[in-house]
Parts: sequence; C-alpha cells; structure tokens
Amino acid sequence: MGKETPSIRKTLAAASKATTLRIHFPEAAAREAGVRLSTAASKPAPTLSMSVSTSASSPDARYLAVSIDLDAPFPSFPFLGPILHGLHVDLVLDAAAADDDGFAPLRSAAAAAVADEEEEKEEEKEEEEWLVPYVGPGPPRPSAAHRYLFMVFAQPPALDAAGIRALLGLGTDVGLMTRMRWDQEAFERRLGLGEVLAGSYFLTRA
Repeated sequence: MGKETPSIRKTLAAASKATTLRIHFPEAAAREAGVRLSTAASKPAPTLSMSVSTSASSPDARYLAVSIDLDAPFPSFPFLGPILHGLHVDLVLDAAAADDDGFAPLRSAAAAAVADEEEEKEEEKEEEEWLVPYVGPGPPRPSAAHRYLFMVFAQPPALDAAGIRALLGLGTDVGLMTRMRWDQEAFERRLGLGEVLAGSYFLTRA
C-alpha cells in the first residue's frame, strides 16, 4: 500500500538536491522538482528532457520512462498507490538538441527515424511508443496535492517494446486495475533495470 521502493526514495531524495529531468507539457513545464501544475495543464502526454551529464555512456543507448502517482487516493492514506500513469519505451537522447543548460530531449526512436517527415507522422510515432498510454492526473477533490513522479532508466539492449510487454504480462489495453498498486520493484526486477538515471516530480490537486 503506497509502497515507496528504494528507487523511488532515492529518486525523490536526488530530485530535491539537483535537477536531472524536466517534464514538458504544451502549456506548462516542471523544470525542477515539486513544481505545482494544474490538472488541466498536466493532462496531455508530456515530453521529457534529461541532463546530458546523467545519460548512459553509449550514444546508441535507449531509455524508458515510467510515470507514477505516489499518493492515491490520499497522501495520508495511499492504499491504491502507486498508480501507473504511463510507460514510455524505446526513447533516445537527442544530444545534438541540448539547450544551454545541458538538457536534451528524449524522443521516441521511431520518431527520430522519421524526423525529416511531416510533423503529423512524427506525432503518430510518439504515440506508438507509449507502451502504457499516459493518463493525466485525477486526484480526488478532498485530497491534498499528489506527487507525480517520472523516472528514467537505461533500457536493456536486448529488450524492445514487444519484449517489455511480454515480460510484464501487459495486454494491448492496460486498464485501471493493472495500473493501481503498481509494483515498481517487481517492474525493475523483471526488466533487469539498473539505477535510475534521471527523475523528477510535480504536484497537483483537484
């Protein structure tokens, strides 16, 4: 119930000291941990940018990002949490597009491969790489603000989207029951993931 695994605790602690991940929505952004966003602003699927200094050593590395609500339904009694809000796989770091702060966008490998095509097709590819589609925050109205945590890992080279889906036993449609009480520790163990490379969270309430 509301279990904060070692990786979650370490990510929260690290995010309070330094920014390694930025979360971008069309109308808002969490450029540092603990930023308060409205539920409306954080409803669309976000894009992520990661500090180049924390990336994997190989330029060909792929990444996966998991998004979870740590505080469902209430921070004081999170018996439904964590809730999985999205799982994005087959991401690549576009280091050439790094900004002046050293943050580079994480893009789907499929989108990067068709970067010279029209924007509409690129957006379609981005959607395909959400193995578990992103669902925006929906904390109940009486609740205090929830923490929505994003964690980025190096994706094991032998794993692709189909392999990850099989290891996690996920169907084509991932319903609420699968998302609730998400076992982050088992997720990391089944995929053979290493340490969290980058992470951050934002806060929102109804």
